[in-house]
Amino acid sequence: MFFHNVIADALTLIAILNPFGNVPLFVSMSDGMDKDIRAKLFKTIAFTGFFIMLIFGFVGEFLMKNLYKIEMKELRIAGGFLLAGLAFRNILFPPKKAKDNDLLSLSPEEQVKQGVIPMAFPMMVGPGSLATMLIVKSQTGMVQSTLSLIIAFTVIGFILYMGTFLEKLLGKLVLYILSRVMQVFIMSIGIRIFISGVLEVIAKYR
Repeated sequence: MFFHNVIADALTLIAILNPFGNVPLFVSMSDGMDKDIRAKLFKTIAFTGFFIMLIFGFVGEFLMKNLYKIEMKELRIAGGFLLAGLAFRNILFPPKKAKDNDLLSLSPEEQVKQGVIPMAFPMMVGPGSLATMLIVKSQTGMVQSTLSLIIAFTVIGFILYMGTFLEKLLGKLVLYILSRVMQVFIMSIGIRIFISGVLEVIAKYR
C-alpha cells in the first residue's frame, strides 16, 4: 500500500510537471547548442526543479500556517482552482514555440545559467506544482512525498535527457498529443483537489 501510494503521488507530480509538453519547448529554446552543453542544461533543469520542490515542501507549510495563517483546506481550494485553470488555459492556448535563441551568443557556462531560468522555474516548476507538493506532503508526510518527488524527477530527468531523441522518435505531433492528454489529467486532479477543499470547508461550518 505504501509503495502504491508513493507511485501514485509520483505519477501525479509527473502529470502536473508535464515533461512531455516541456520537451519540445526546451529543445526549441536550446536549438543550436552543443550536444554536451544541452545535456548539462537539461540535467541542471531537472536538479534545480527537484530542489525547488523539495525546499518548498519543507518550508512552505510552515510559512503558510505561521506567516500567512492559511489552512490546508484553503490551499486545496486555491491550488485546485489554479491547476484546473492553468490546464484549461494550456489546452485552449498552448505555449508558443520560441523563435529566437539568444543563449547561443553566451559562453557555455552562461548558456546553462541563463537557460535554467525560466526553463526550471516557472516553465516546469510553477505555482500549481508547488501547491500540489504541499498538498501531497500534507496527505502523506515528508518521507513519502520526498520519495514520490525523487521518483518523479528521476523519470523527468530521463525524459529531458532523451528529449531530442524522443522528439525525433515520436515526432512533435505525438508529443503535442501527450501534452494535451496530460493537461486533461491536470484539470481532473485540480477539480478533485478543489472539491475536497470545498467539502472540508463545508464540514467545518456545518
